[in-house]
Amino acid sequence: MAITTVLFDLDGTICEQLRPTDERLASAFERAGIEPFFGVGDMRRWMGEIDADSADEFRRRLFRSIAREKEKAMSIADDLVAAYEEPDPTNVRFRSGARTTLETIAAEYRVGLVTNGGRATQRTKLETLGIDDSFDVTVFSEPGRPAKPATEPFERALSPLNVRPRDAVHVGDSIGSDVAGAHAAGLESVWVPHATSLRTDAIAGIDSPTITLDGVSQLPGALDRYR
Repeated sequence: MAITTVLFDLDGTICEQLRPTDERLASAFERAGIEPFFGVGDMRRWMGEIDADSADEFRRRLFRSIAREKEKAMSIADDLVAAYEEPDPTNVRFRSGARTTLETIAAEYRVGLVTNGGRATQRTKLETLGIDDSFDVTVFSEPGRPAKPATEPFERALSPLNVRPRDAVHVGDSIGSDVAGAHAAGLESVWVPHATSLRTDAIAGIDSPTITLDGVSQLPGALDRYR
């Protein structure tokens, strides 16, 4: 099987916030005077299940879903939302090795971006990183449309390129969104976990990634198996 197209997730895969999510979450709990009852792993596990028209509404629904699961009052979730610091989309950096890897992959494959982030926010990140013109296709979260792990975002990326799912691979840091979504859409998956990623056995019913890497810089060599 020859791979012609590589799709990338953005947050946590290509780039990362200079102030990590776990720090912002801890600060929100402290400012709200709430004893911490969930972590970044819980947020990642729920993100693929939430649909909203704005970042604020997305976070409200996310925190409420987690609070309900943890048997906490909805008012606690709302207080936490109010205390949570919105990440600055210009305050991002490349994940280690990501810039060189993206350039290397783009020289050999067609490349796409499939992110659950909104268009305006993610465009700002791409412009900050200087890679806003680096992709053959970009798919952002859109109001009223499903996000990963639904198959539609992957289909929206492959359709304009006239690429079959079996000829593409998706690279991401989330088991629940990236790996599960890629497999459901018929793509191979490359998982590049980091310290806050859920482990492969953390979500029942999800297949193991096709390839697991210690870092993004290992991707070009890992794709040699498809030559």
